[in-house]
Amino acid sequence: MTYLLDVQDITITFGKKHVVSDLSLQAKAGAFIAVIGPNGAGKSSLLRAIAGVIPCSSGTITIEGVSVADMPAPQRANRIAVVPQQTYMPFGFSVRDVVGMARYAFRPWYAAQDENDEAIIDAALQECEITQFADLDASHLSGGEQQRVAVARAIAQQTKVLILDEPTAHLDLHHQAAILRIAHTLTKRGVLVIAAMHDLNLAAASAQHIVLLNNGRVAAQGSPSVVLQQSLIEEVYRTSLVCIPRSDAPFPHFVLAHQSLFSTQAVHATDSSLSSYTPREKEKLE
Repeated sequence: MTYLLDVQDITITFGKKHVVSDLSLQAKAGAFIAVIGPNGAGKSSLLRAIAGVIPCSSGTITIEGVSVADMPAPQRANRIAVVPQQTYMPFGFSVRDVVGMARYAFRPWYAAQDENDEAIIDAALQECEITQFADLDASHLSGGEQQRVAVARAIAQQTKVLILDEPTAHLDLHHQAAILRIAHTLTKRGVLVIAAMHDLNLAAASAQHIVLLNNGRVAAQGSPSVVLQQSLIEEVYRTSLVCIPRSDAPFPHFVLAHQSLFSTQAVHATDSSLSSYTPREKEKLE
């Protein structure tokens, strides 16, 4: 089987700490992969490595059989688009200008945009419902609006791989749904979408394949019905959950249990790895 993305046994190290260890992942064109896990589990580091932003200390990452580590920046820009967790808009540039920056991957910096570029930019603005902001200074928009600008810029880049780091952060419910609909539209065009997500229910509803990370390692990966098991999720996230069965899906809807909000006992009840904490951290949990 030919994979668009092939991640083989990668380890990512910051200083002496392994933030991702011995991770493997394969994905075909048109897939939607959600990467979930607690804060600090290694989600963003994995995405940054796939994007070629940070190196792996061991293992390989290839896209269409070409090592990401060996790709020149222009070649990566033609294959991988990234919407980072934190979006910063340059001061003094309109929304249309910012989205149009994606087209530099396909032409020299000094060349003017042609009619094809303009049409692609218009379509990206419309898909993200930001056409009305086209002439406004992008840096003056709200955080959620800037997030949609960043997604539009990635769409205009027209790559085969789209990496989204918490794409629904800062967005209201309508625009969360809109962004995920856009992602699904892109998968139908053959784009591989990889998204780090905190909302388990959105991840389950969106992705065909879920990678659950814990302390830099894969705790489980597979379909939502395989990965989203209550006991496993409670163990990894160290909290109690209420799982509401669904008639329209083979996985439940997750809700925080009431005691998780007001008692640390829920942490003790589901934490099978307190040995990983320092004595001071344990005291705080007592």
